This record gives sequence, structure tokens and C-alpha cells, in this order.
Amino acid sequence: MEPISSLQNPLIKLIQKLDKNRERRKQNLIPVEGLRECRLSVDGGFTIEKVMYCSEYISEEDIKKELNLSPATLCIDTVPNVFDSLVYRKGIANCLALIHPKSYQFEDITNSRNLLILIIDSVEKPGNLGAMLRTCDAAGVDAIIVCDPQTDVYNPNCIRASLGAVFTKKTIVTTVEDCIEWLNTNSVNTFVTYLESAQNYTLEDFTKPTAIVVGSEAYGIKDIWLKSGFKNIIIPQFGKVDSMNVANSAGIVIYEVIRQRNLSRD
Repeated sequence: MEPISSLQNPLIKLIQKLDKNRERRKQNLIPVEGLRECRLSVDGGFTIEKVMYCSEYISEEDIKKELNLSPATLCIDTVPNVFDSLVYRKGIANCLALIHPKSYQFEDITNSRNLLILIIDSVEKPGNLGAMLRTCDAAGVDAIIVCDPQTDVYNPNCIRASLGAVFTKKTIVTTVEDCIEWLNTNSVNTFVTYLESAQNYTLEDFTKPTAIVVGSEAYGIKDIWLKSGFKNIIIPQFGKVDSMNVANSAGIVIYEVIRQRNLSRD
């Protein structure tokens, strides 16, 4: 079959629409760029519908080998300028897969003595969300709960910033109210990062089942969290800027949890 050579090809135009959240929901497809990211999606149990590539950059055989795809998986060749119009990283051995998203529920979280959850409330920037997902993968966090998000978990910028970690962790999208109810029902020790808290995060005991809550980049923690009876914690800061990046804050507290749990096993 001849490679697709026209930017007006119906499939190419359909893929280009997938940069919009509403179109991803409508088509139930997400575009995933990169051999590493696509392989992580396969390993995570996501279903690939088709793979776009350019045979001048990489062969179909190499793609199927790298992604461990079945021979029946549809791989569609394109000419360089058409493929480059679909991807962020241009002119290299690369691929773009169209993948069906997965939806996780609270029931998918396995409660355990070492449970560690990151709760991200009203996140706005896909880059920050992706960075936090990447940290959660590195730290072995059990699940991520995204409450009332202002950006899509499967936003291409989030997938790229996470290096594909969005496919390695159970990520639940829900409301703040349902999240709080689940935390209380399951007796999860919950700590809310709050700039006006007097309690230094290092003074808390994170060796029990733990959830860490971080707020939005622009508005911080919602009042509903502060009225829910959870513990408020603060990361001490000594500069003139009133807050650090939310992804950095999440990483600092998560690794304090790991530090304490490693010490408790000594």
C-alpha cells in the first residue's frame, strides 16, 4: 500500500482534531507519540487501534517489534511531511499510535498498609500534571486521584511531560466530594498541603496508609479540603515567592513518605 501523501487525507484530518479534549472524548481515541510511550501503553493494558509511521524514518517491522504488537495490528505509512504534521518530535524514528483510553474507579485501588496516593485537585496545566505522574511512577505511588481537573489526563502535552507514566499508574478522575467520601470510608490518613498551615510536613507520620493532596496552580487548596477534618501540612519556604511549583511540592512530600517508610523498616 502506498504511503499517505496528502495532508487532506480524511484520516490525517481526523487525527489532527484529536488535540482537542472534546474530540478525544467523541472518538474515544487518544494520540500517543513515541516508541517508549506507546510501549508503556501496551504494557499497561491499553488497546492500540492503529499506528501511524513514516517508512523513511523507521520500518513497520521495527515498530511492531519495539511495541510487541501482533502481526494483525494496523500500521499506516505516511510520507515525511505528513507524518511530521502529526507529531511534536519531527524527522526521527518515531510513531504515533491511536489508543483507546481506560477509565479507573475507586474499586481499582488496593488498600494496603503501605498505600500511598497522590490527590491532585483542579490541576490546570497539562505539563504540571504530567510531571506529577512521572514522579508518582518513579516513587511507586499506588494511585493518583485527579479531582475536578481543568485539563485532560490524556492531553498530549500531559502524556509527553509524563514520559508515558500516565499509562503506568491507576489514575482516577472524580469530584472532590466523592474523593473525600472515599478517603473517609477507607480511613486513609490524608494530608493537605496548605500555605497557611503551621505543621511542617516532616513532623507528620507517613508510615500508615497515606494520601497527599495538592491544589491548583492558581488558587491552591479549596475550602472544602480545609473543612474536611484532614491534617494540613506546609513545606517551609525561605524566599520571597509565595509558593513553589505544584509538581515540585508533590515530589517533596512524596519522597518524605518514602524516606520515613524506609527508616521504619531498618
